[in-house]
Amino acid sequence: MGRDKAMLVPDAGDGLPLAQVVLDSLCGVAGHSLLGGRSLPGVDVPAVADQYDDAGPLGGVASALSAVRTPLAVVAACDMPSIVPALLQLLLDRARGDGDAAAVMCRSDAGLEPLLGVWRPALALPVLRAALAEGVRALHVAVARLPGAVVLAAEEWRGADPRGDSFRNWNAPEDLPTTTTLL
Repeated sequence: MGRDKAMLVPDAGDGLPLAQVVLDSLCGVAGHSLLGGRSLPGVDVPAVADQYDDAGPLGGVASALSAVRTPLAVVAACDMPSIVPALLQLLLDRARGDGDAAAVMCRSDAGLEPLLGVWRPALALPVLRAALAEGVRALHVAVARLPGAVVLAAEEWRGADPRGDSFRNWNAPEDLPTTTTLL
């Protein structure tokens, strides 16, 4: 991207940085929030430092889950500005209904979507830590090791998010709306 995605300000974000837009989208289902990585100016939630060097999203998820004190945790990447609340509720309902699932996430047309899901830290964290200790750095590889991970196929989640807007993320400058600014 060439710049800090978390601090981009989407046109429809009411002047808030992207990380805050994502956090706000989760507040309807999450009692409290943590920011994985580092503190950000203008984002007033506790930050959990990444405990793993050069481990990408896998290290970030493992670090954040280590600070969670609830049975379930909603995980979302900071660059997903269009999360649909109905999809979050579907993921949570499925996780609550399947106490053996280490995580519940979706498979979109683009593939596995592990950066928007509901995780059960007690079951997932030991597996993620073991994968990291073995040198695994790809989140999808670690997810494949999770006991009882539930991956919803498109026909299971499309009723909640018909266009898959929740999985749209900003990875390259061409993904940005033309009116996006950097704080």
